[in-house]
Amino acid sequence: MVLNIKKNRVSIYLFLITLIILTNYLLYNLESMQPLSTSAVLGSIFDFLIVLPIITYFLIIRKKYSLKYMGLVFLAGYGLAYLIIPNHHLESYSFLPYIIAVSEGALALLELYLIYTVVKILPKLLKNFKNIDQKNSYFLLNLRKCLEEYFPNKRMVYVLLSDVSMFYYSLFSWKRKIRISSGQTFTYHKKTSVLAVYIMIIHATVLESVGLHYLLHEWNGIIAFILLLFNIYAVLFSFAEIQAIRLTPFLLTEKMLYLQVGITSSMEITLNQIKEFKHYDGPEKLSRTDQKNTHDARVIDFIQEKPMFEIILKDKEKVHLIFGITREVDRIIFNVDDSQTFYRALQNKLELNT
Repeated sequence: MVLNIKKNRVSIYLFLITLIILTNYLLYNLESMQPLSTSAVLGSIFDFLIVLPIITYFLIIRKKYSLKYMGLVFLAGYGLAYLIIPNHHLESYSFLPYIIAVSEGALALLELYLIYTVVKILPKLLKNFKNIDQKNSYFLLNLRKCLEEYFPNKRMVYVLLSDVSMFYYSLFSWKRKIRISSGQTFTYHKKTSVLAVYIMIIHATVLESVGLHYLLHEWNGIIAFILLLFNIYAVLFSFAEIQAIRLTPFLLTEKMLYLQVGITSSMEITLNQIKEFKHYDGPEKLSRTDQKNTHDARVIDFIQEKPMFEIILKDKEKVHLIFGITREVDRIIFNVDDSQTFYRALQNKLELNT
């Protein structure tokens, strides 16, 4: 029973959300339910601002996504309350927008605390980072190594790592070039349309920000400001992905294979842990069972090509995803631009490590 719930948590979540929305909509639109008492209105507010975030956290966010997403959940709950509950009922509860502002502020304070924690040991951290960074220009991987030394097992610090990497790549990396002291690099984006995808996302986000901010500002200035911040974050994230993809090709050394895909995923594979390396001959779309144990190290594309290569590991290894999320896999599928050179190079390194 527990296993079935885990497999179908998204379906259960959608059912519960639909139930909350539908019952509250009927409550205010069926004549037989009128007139409504104050307790009924409070019950609806409780559904949207308390129940909805709780079930979202336990069924979707917990152990998988950053707590920062709870800000969006509260915002969505408030938006649903505004759309479904008639205005004359909400007029008595003018404090609701401030609840949203406080929840967003609490998340911001949490991140400020994390920044303070890092700043306390910043001199040591910077010295260690500079020593590592001299070997290569892989900012995200180098910074993670420093944090792992000073903050082992502190997941929220790695949430901060995502933001630091995003600001670095989006704002401070435009004059940077790839720097590698040893090993071979292999690009993985030049034969795809991933850069065009992110440029399109940036254009759409900017246009949406201008129009939506104007409309929402007429309704609620606080909500308009919060959404504007999220849109700015989305634009910076897209710029960071463009730069990180360009500046972090796959790196093959004598002992390791580094697979960093933008700022969204990275994996360090010890070559003697590779059980099998071959051309991919599986289906274009992985089954749900295969997805659990497989890391897809391809960039997004308008038309996703079939993977070129497949690596089978002897044991499960950790994949670092965005916002401190990690998962363990024993299989990796990916593409590279120069497939023949990469295949020969990795085969040669594997023979030397056997």
